[in-house]
Amino acid sequence: MKNRKVYFDILRIVAILCVIYNHTNERGYYLYAFPANIGLRIFYIIVAAFIAIGVPIFFMISGALLLDKEESISTLYKKRVLRIIMVLIIFSLLQFAFRFLNGTATLSIRWLADNMISDNIIASYWFLYSYLGFLIILPLLRKIVKALDNIDFVYLIGLYLVIEGILPVVLYLIGYDSYNSFFDLPFFDRVIIFPLVGYFLDKRLLLENYNSQTAIKLSLASLGALAIFVAMTLYRDLPYEEFTTYDKGLYTCGLTLIIDITVFYLAKYLWDIRNDYSSNRGTKLIAMMGSGVFGVYLIEGNIRYYTEFIYDEMSGFIGHFPAAIVWVLLTFVIGLLISWLMKCIPGLKKLL
Repeated sequence: MKNRKVYFDILRIVAILCVIYNHTNERGYYLYAFPANIGLRIFYIIVAAFIAIGVPIFFMISGALLLDKEESISTLYKKRVLRIIMVLIIFSLLQFAFRFLNGTATLSIRWLADNMISDNIIASYWFLYSYLGFLIILPLLRKIVKALDNIDFVYLIGLYLVIEGILPVVLYLIGYDSYNSFFDLPFFDRVIIFPLVGYFLDKRLLLENYNSQTAIKLSLASLGALAIFVAMTLYRDLPYEEFTTYDKGLYTCGLTLIIDITVFYLAKYLWDIRNDYSSNRGTKLIAMMGSGVFGVYLIEGNIRYYTEFIYDEMSGFIGHFPAAIVWVLLTFVIGLLISWLMKCIPGLKKLL
């Protein structure tokens, strides 16, 4: 507890709440597709665009915590890679049982193998495979960050914002959906760019660079990014009937990195640099909640499945968005309780 960085736990909590809200679909996340008026639609677009920070924040935390560690490749595989593989197998089997019981899976070893090897047993488990990829290249990334100086990190962030952020907006406005797919920058993959940025903010950015003036500038830049997302989403005006798995009508681009950086920066600035939380009574609770986030991620879909009736009942009384927020918070709390209980099971504590 003494050496635990509370702001990481705060970031984990914020990130998982964003992930859960993202999975509410038409009950929450898609509300921008069914607006009563333009003001509400803009509000729902802003909320949906902001919650895109969830997964990047998790990767940024991983970069901040792991990229400066010294450990052998064998230790990495025994301690980290094997853990994720075990989690993937155990919880995929549990999800398979759940899906079989509710009639969405067949009792077939081949079906199970196909969905674990070439697909995800449930959609949200894509993150486990992506994180596994990050761990496998971690020894190489550790060598890379040692060779980079601060100006290199700034160059990488600037390059990402221009090519993945500004360029797509400009191209779309003049009639192009994207640039040539062969123009590929591997460093822009999420398992590389977000861990590197998290490492830079936590380990390389000097303490004197954390100040209220920079916090305000980043916050204003994030508002600017959100304004672009609102304008572009309204400009596209994609009907709900045309939504797909990968295009939900919301326009976002690499400018989301500004919001990711802002949230990470503010968390570190407010709860690490400015705040002496060593005597804060709430620190233990925050740490306990943060330690249960991974477990919440693994089972939040199941909890939503069994509690969606609560949203359906409440939405008619308090409105769709408030009901979605209550549903998200309820899912989070129940998930934490189950996560803590799972840690009491021999063998699961080390995995969670």
